[in-house]
Amino acid sequence: MRLEESGSVCLRVDAAYCAVAAVCVGVFASPLGAALEVSAGFVAGAAVLTAGWAGLLLLAVSRLPLRASLLSVLAVNMVVVLLVGGLAVTRPIDAVSVLLLAVAAEVAAFAGWQAAVLRTSAH
Repeated sequence: MRLEESGSVCLRVDAAYCAVAAVCVGVFASPLGAALEVSAGFVAGAAVLTAGWAGLLLLAVSRLPLRASLLSVLAVNMVVVLLVGGLAVTRPIDAVSVLLLAVAAEVAAFAGWQAAVLRTSAH
């Protein structure tokens, strides 16, 4: 598969994942806020940002150079892995910390996919 095909698929799937995650976080903003000891509004804001990020990913696929988009999204995903993973390991072990670790692992998988697409297209 060429960079255009594999990179486009990668970013579109990442966008779909983010859109679904945004809906889930938004729907469960109140219990997540309570578990994280932050306001439900803060959690809802995170959901809105995640939905916006999903939209930016789709925009990147259609309007920006693919290699630069993949590299930028890879970098953002690694920051998210560090932030979400860090939050997970600094809080009490419960279902929410396990959920946060799972999200960090999933985002890391997307970063790995993006790195693989970039690596294979470089040859």
